[in-house]
Amino acid sequence: MTGWLAGQIFVQTVDEKEVEAVTGFLNARGLAFQVLTLSERMVLDASDPASGVSSDRFSIAIQLGGFPQVLGPVLTDLVQRVHGGNWEPEPPVEE
Repeated sequence: MTGWLAGQIFVQTVDEKEVEAVTGFLNARGLAFQVLTLSERMVLDASDPASGVSSDRFSIAIQLGGFPQVLGPVLTDLVQRVHGGNWEPEPPVEE
């Protein structure tokens, strides 16, 4: 039986270098994605607005669509990389 799957996967991080690595990885594979940024600033002392803390969080929305047989290996690869694998592209296979 053949079917078609379509959807999004979200990868979240607070590390700008990881965002660069993930986007490089996705670009190398031709996968469509969008980076969403959330910036927060919290004032610690109301009488001193300069005493604040800011943080950035990033969500990378990866668009996927295709046959389950094709998407299965892609999803497996993404899950392994998100959970501790690196984002470096694999070296070319020599024949």
